[in-house]
Amino acid sequence: MSSALLTRFPQISKLQKLGNLGFGGFSRIFSLGSQFVVLLLLGKLLEKSDFGDFMIVFALMRVLSLGLGSGLATLLVYHISRNASEEQEDRLHRSVGLLGLVLAGITALVLTLAAPWIAEAFDKPGLAFWIGWMAPFFLFSTMLTVSCGALDGRGRITRSIVFSEFLPNLIRLMLLPALLLLGYGNLAVVAVMLVSVVMPWLFMLPMFKRNLRAGFARLTGWDLSYSGKLTLHSFAAMQMQGIDMLVVGWLFSSTAAADYAIASRVAALVPFLQQIIVKGFMSKAGKAIHENAHDTLQTEIDKSRYTAALLVTATAVAAMIAYPILMLVMGDFGGSMPLFTLLAAGAIFRSYFPGADALIRVAGHANFSLGIMLTSAAMLLVMPFILSEWIGTYAVALSMLVSGMVLNPVMARFIHRNLHVTLIDRSSLIPMMIGLTGLAIAFAGGQMITSWVAGTLVLTASALPVFLVWRKREHAT
Repeated sequence: MSSALLTRFPQISKLQKLGNLGFGGFSRIFSLGSQFVVLLLLGKLLEKSDFGDFMIVFALMRVLSLGLGSGLATLLVYHISRNASEEQEDRLHRSVGLLGLVLAGITALVLTLAAPWIAEAFDKPGLAFWIGWMAPFFLFSTMLTVSCGALDGRGRITRSIVFSEFLPNLIRLMLLPALLLLGYGNLAVVAVMLVSVVMPWLFMLPMFKRNLRAGFARLTGWDLSYSGKLTLHSFAAMQMQGIDMLVVGWLFSSTAAADYAIASRVAALVPFLQQIIVKGFMSKAGKAIHENAHDTLQTEIDKSRYTAALLVTATAVAAMIAYPILMLVMGDFGGSMPLFTLLAAGAIFRSYFPGADALIRVAGHANFSLGIMLTSAAMLLVMPFILSEWIGTYAVALSMLVSGMVLNPVMARFIHRNLHVTLIDRSSLIPMMIGLTGLAIAFAGGQMITSWVAGTLVLTASALPVFLVWRKREHAT
């Protein structure tokens, strides 16, 4: 559709945007549901101890692939979002992609060779099998994440979601039930996980080879330094279903890790829809900061905050309703229910600070962002070792909740001082506290369904004031 036609008929442009948003939302919802089903299938396919070992190794691969991939992808977002030409985009994509391929390839080789020693360090011999066979998954997952950075930089969020989440989850959803029916074992699970990232990356490969005559972009020392900081930042940011699982795997048995894996994996789905808001926000924020458009940036922040809070609250309510049903199907994981509420509380709190860290990174304040994430990661690493003797795996969830409550306001203050915009306003505090109260009621009740229902109702009530403010702002704009 030509730009002239869109200019002449603006309603067509609006419909196109709504269509893109609708498909992006559908992709997110599909991925949300499919991850839930995949978790159920893996719990049925594997013995509980094997499931715990697999989730520990999957967390390790997730930390490494998303850490390295996101660090390099954000470098692409930084340059491309600042109106880079198509030729510059292709050159940057190739240079950053090849750098990622080399670094990920070396890391995958090291993981394969060091698998026995890593398993011995965790005192879990079963980890060696999973680490050795999952190393290729790490390689292709990293390359897929890097390639999606080029799409994010152009604001092509729907395509990015399709390749990074929709297709991988669709492939797993299609193949894992066959494994369950045919009775295949652990190695077949590895094969499915590998195929789920190789196929989407192959679909994106033409982007990498497009416009070959343009050659490669020269990566400066600043680029490498910025990307290195972002990579270290990304490693530290992989706390939910990443560093937390590694800490649990180190401190507790494989069966305890399996319980935590269920609770944390479902809790990780709670902010799932928020990510589409943050991805779109990053490309708009980069341009607004570049043009010193403070009013535009504030408007985008306000929209992101209330939209994210609504989406996260709605997802948390759905997860609260579904969790007891999931436990009935899976069986021996009922003790993870209160653990889930503690993990979900952190997601609810952070939803009122959406894109805080992303905004700081896009603004170029890599040092401050890195300091925040390293502090948060340090709290996650230290607090469980101190508290685990008394409260078990709750120590890991509590450390993430505390770090979020301490560090998000610090980031909000930094953003206000340096970018002259407000990340959170007073109208957000009341619904936030109502939502956290609902989760506290469910947590205090343990596995009691009455407390779970009461907590779900209170959590649902917290969405009403957010919705009213959101509607008022939508009408105003």
